[in-house]
Amino acid sequence: MTALLLRSVLPAALCARWLARCGPGDGASLPLPALAALPAADVLQGVAASALRLLIENRLGASPLCDLTQSWLRHGRPPHHWHQDGALRFDFLAQAGLSPPADALLEMLSCWIPLTPCGQHAPGLEWVTTPTPRLLLPPELSDAAVQAAHDPACFVRPTLLPGDALLFDGTLLHRTHLTAQMYLPRASLELRFFRAGAVPSRVACDTFAALA
Repeated sequence: MTALLLRSVLPAALCARWLARCGPGDGASLPLPALAALPAADVLQGVAASALRLLIENRLGASPLCDLTQSWLRHGRPPHHWHQDGALRFDFLAQAGLSPPADALLEMLSCWIPLTPCGQHAPGLEWVTTPTPRLLLPPELSDAAVQAAHDPACFVRPTLLPGDALLFDGTLLHRTHLTAQMYLPRASLELRFFRAGAVPSRVACDTFAALA
């Protein structure tokens, strides 16, 4: 699955309200439960009332679970390098020299919601449209390796506005899009969803809330 870009899927006014309750505009990334002024229930209610809910349920079934421990307020600095979200908590060191197991990439969906304009004057998100159904190992995730493995036309770096959203699964190869010309701060919410009743063991000890 490549990323689904949904324009104006959430009310811009709702994103502005969330942003106002998040705190300083360009601080450290924080997990959703640490945002005392922005209850996770408010965010999930906003997502559940939008077209995102049906898209998430179509992939993960009814009442999917949001991993609150792994849902974040992000600022784009320092940037995240090339990665796949499905590699969450995969032990690359323990598996060094071995072929990754079939379940190395977690079944999950990420929902990325910009709270500020991004992708032009503030850090955005960049991804590769070529499917990457297997876990990529660290040597394959260097910028040189990714650029060599994909045609330039496969790289997408959209300009996004509050109320837009990106939805993608754990296989998507992506990173923070940051250039020297991006001088403005960026804030975004990153929500991670799993199938109810089938939470992977790697995240089973996290705190979850249903999208209901």
